[in-house]
Amino acid sequence: MSILFLPIDIDLSNFDFTQLDNSTELKAFNPYWDSSLITENTIIKNGFNRILGQLPFTKITTLSYKIQKSVVGEHVDVYPAMTFEEDELDHIIANEPSGYRFVIKGATDSIEVFNGKEWVTAHLPTVPCCYVLNATSGKHRVKADADRRIIYVRGFLNESKHKALIEKSYNKYKDYAITRVL
Repeated sequence: MSILFLPIDIDLSNFDFTQLDNSTELKAFNPYWDSSLITENTIIKNGFNRILGQLPFTKITTLSYKIQKSVVGEHVDVYPAMTFEEDELDHIIANEPSGYRFVIKGATDSIEVFNGKEWVTAHLPTVPCCYVLNATSGKHRVKADADRRIIYVRGFLNESKHKALIEKSYNKYKDYAITRVL
């Protein structure tokens, strides 16, 4: 089974994601998003390390806060022409699905994933929510969702903790999972 999309079973209670709104300086990233990097200082100041500590990262290389500006066309999040740390792209590919994301404001049904045969609406159990996406081959798009706010996370994973979290999350959210159809 090749998972393309899956909500992640971590505890997001008692964290006010709106405090990140005032902690970042947004810049136009592309036609779809205003974006900023989340700094170590912001992570600590806002207690976001309590949330990130539940994810299986050994090293985070990219942590971005993004506000959606328009419909997001079909794409994959990670591709070879991007800038990576040494061995990062190979590590991401070897551990797919490895694209951890948070939706902190927006609709629960804005993401559409191409399962190899057709476009399928991905559903989140709630917002805020963490999910994982196949970042290198999981073609997806985002419907119009005014002021949608997400956090994008990329980096190196503890492989055994990552697999355990995927398994735990699949057991809880299998009805939300989107898998590749061959």
